[in-house]
Amino acid sequence: MEQTAIEKISQLAIAAQGNMPIKVDRAASIAIIPDDFNVHSLENFNQHRDRFRGRFSTSAIAAFIEYVQDRKVKGIKSFISTKNGLSAETIFNIGDETSPGHGDDNALLSLEKTPEFEALISIDGSRFSQQDFIDWLDDWADFVKPHDDNGQVAFEKALRAIRNVKIGRSRDVDSDVRDMGHKLSVTESVEAEGVTTGLPEYFILTTESYKGLPVEEIKISFRISTKDDVPTFVLRFVGRDAHNQLRADQFTEILESELADLGSFYQGSYQA
Repeated sequence: MEQTAIEKISQLAIAAQGNMPIKVDRAASIAIIPDDFNVHSLENFNQHRDRFRGRFSTSAIAAFIEYVQDRKVKGIKSFISTKNGLSAETIFNIGDETSPGHGDDNALLSLEKTPEFEALISIDGSRFSQQDFIDWLDDWADFVKPHDDNGQVAFEKALRAIRNVKIGRSRDVDSDVRDMGHKLSVTESVEAEGVTTGLPEYFILTTESYKGLPVEEIKISFRISTKDDVPTFVLRFVGRDAHNQLRADQFTEILESELADLGSFYQGSYQA
């Protein structure tokens, strides 16, 4: 059959339908347009959308909880992810196996690390020169407090001690001469110490870690490396894995305590 004949038949079929375009679903505002019979949405021409949907995003726990509560939707499902940060997603129209929803009406929460916590993460296990370490302490003096076995050390006193650090080297020679031989042992030791008193043994960082979580204290171990001729300083986040788990538990508890009446919670992420 020739192409012109096919087109003529199509035109006759369209004309036979009467009024065009043909409404196939008034609730969904779609119509068949006589251009290869493609389906087109007319929703954007209506005064209102066919159904409510959208994505709300925030980094604030309080704003996320307020939005979800204000929606007053029962049967919601929320998914909490504690890998690579702390985040949550609530889906209002996920439906169920019997009546599945589109899953395109949701709220997203992604907590931000506080600047001082980011600073700790970035230097965990790193080696500082003496001046770089002093600069780092100056930058975060509002959050980082030096301590020794007797408690907190005044910040200025600790800073003076860090500015005046010496590396002491000693060499002991033990020689034992006998008729049948000679035994010689050499022992070298290197020790770093403060010239003045007040050199801290560790630091405490006071922080929320993630904005909106309870304030906690993090212990930062402190040691002076003597591998080089000049002192280098090493800080380490003590109990990092345990701290991350604590924060994940706190995050989950806050959301469940505020939103449990509206639906279910799951650990993980969801993709429709």
